[in-house]
Amino acid sequence: MSARKNTRKRAANKRQETRDLILSRLLASPEGQTVIAVLLRSREIRLDTIDAVCPPGSLLDATVHALREWTDLRPEIGVAVVLALMSARLAQSGSVVSWGDSQQKIEMSLWMLILGPSGSGKTWVRKVVMDALDLDIRTLTDPKSAAAYMQGLREAQGRALWDRDEYGQMMRDIANGGPLSPLRDLMLRSYDHEDLVYGTLSRGKETVPHPVLTILGGTVDRTWHTCIDAAMLADGLLARHLFLVVPGVELKEPLYPRDEIVASIRAAAGDLAVRLMEPAHYRITARAQEWYRDAWIKLVGLVGRSMDPAYIRRITWNTSRYAAIYHLLIGGTGTDIGVEAMRWAWRMTQLHICAARDVLALSDASFSGRVLRMAEWLEGSGITDRATAVTALLKRFWRDLHTASEARAIVDMVLAAAPPGGAEKKIEKK
Repeated sequence: MSARKNTRKRAANKRQETRDLILSRLLASPEGQTVIAVLLRSREIRLDTIDAVCPPGSLLDATVHALREWTDLRPEIGVAVVLALMSARLAQSGSVVSWGDSQQKIEMSLWMLILGPSGSGKTWVRKVVMDALDLDIRTLTDPKSAAAYMQGLREAQGRALWDRDEYGQMMRDIANGGPLSPLRDLMLRSYDHEDLVYGTLSRGKETVPHPVLTILGGTVDRTWHTCIDAAMLADGLLARHLFLVVPGVELKEPLYPRDEIVASIRAAAGDLAVRLMEPAHYRITARAQEWYRDAWIKLVGLVGRSMDPAYIRRITWNTSRYAAIYHLLIGGTGTDIGVEAMRWAWRMTQLHICAARDVLALSDASFSGRVLRMAEWLEGSGITDRATAVTALLKRFWRDLHTASEARAIVDMVLAAAPPGGAEKKIEKK
């Protein structure tokens, strides 16, 4: 046995001895036995990504727990519904949020879009949460034309929640022309809260000043790529949305105990429903703003090269709205938003960043396969120079790659995963 193997064996034995010593000390004391009991019980706790955005004991936490306990619906649906409903109620109450002493008032509207399996239960959960909080929210009836969109917003006094299924199909109809094509410009102006003006021969000119629209959309992930093209996502109407990707469900419950679910959510709400209906001007404190700035810079350093800067800007801009929502969820007093609420808001922002990358891939059903094919070819090519690798990719896969920047992205991805041409070779970054 070599000296290196003997060294590794002695190190392993030392770790074993240390572990056994710690365990014996824990077992020898009542406090240690309590620690072990807690560890054993903790095996029953299963956390996933969605738990990172649910403050313990909050309305959000109670909704997610109820869905897990009594239904087979995905908890992501509960998160999207609660946040969208709080956003809509705050917006309709006239509440706004500002960064510190800034005079810019940010409306509390979110445009949320859920990609998941058919029958995700979004509408059912929305009605349950609204009943639990006794929320009165003005809604927008699905418009069949731009004129109907204007009429619906006017009837809702310019502030409404739009709960829409088959959202992807609607985006496709808007892009393809026809009665819904003028809706694109109206929605873009609604996103920026610009006054809407639309005229028809029968109705004449109609206006909706300063619209504030909250969207809770849903679409089937399997058909997403048939509705959407990359251009719509890159710099179009869909780029204004916050995405959540919901995994498939496993059927386990034939009936949901609706009354018990409503009661459990209501018990966790406290005075939240009352606060949602009171107009307020929330302000993000200087400390929370500084914390956000540091987190934002770190995020850009991580994903800045792999994601359109416009997407990062639009998604992170919503952090201020989420900060106000989480301020209420964690029971924050007054209207000053601190670091704790900002931390929770930032976690939700990060979740949207990850989901946006998934959605960009889902928009092209063959995307993953094409990237893998290019990466495998490059790994086996033996090329060691980065510039040569980029040129070779463009020549070999000219149908798949449109620009040199796309080729460089593939090269960098392969470089990060494994050096092309074997373990002893690597591409030189120049």
